[in-house]
Amino acid sequence: MRRFAILVFIFFMVSASTLLFAQTGSSAGTTAKDLDKSGSIRSQSDYYPVNLNVTKVFSNSLGYRVVYRKGEVAFADVFIPVAWFVPGGKAQLLPGRGASLPYLVVYFKSDGAFSHLKLFVQEDRNHSSWGQLTGEVTEKFKVETIKLQY
Repeated sequence: MRRFAILVFIFFMVSASTLLFAQTGSSAGTTAKDLDKSGSIRSQSDYYPVNLNVTKVFSNSLGYRVVYRKGEVAFADVFIPVAWFVPGGKAQLLPGRGASLPYLVVYFKSDGAFSHLKLFVQEDRNHSSWGQLTGEVTEKFKVETIKLQY
């Protein structure tokens, strides 16, 4: 009786798995064009992202100084005013955890003009990628756009 119950259980499991992974004849030839009714996959993006490997983020009451890699051995920095970090603003601060953090993604419009950015940082402010910006830097944060150095 016990063997019969095990065999019935295995039969139902195999039957259920075939139903889960079965494809109907009409969807076998489905393409992205068929699935995307809005056309968003096929349309060209209005924005072009540039991903930068950040080495250090310095915080200040006026904003953030972000030091990123420029080529193999050189570094460059960009100053991001705190006023940009508002809902619907030019910047987003996205804390998280992981070995890939911190990094910066800067979005440009198709004409090459700066649009917005996303700064992905370590959640823990005691992490070695964080620093404190001191001194007189008021003029450095008076920016309207981001100009990257490569």
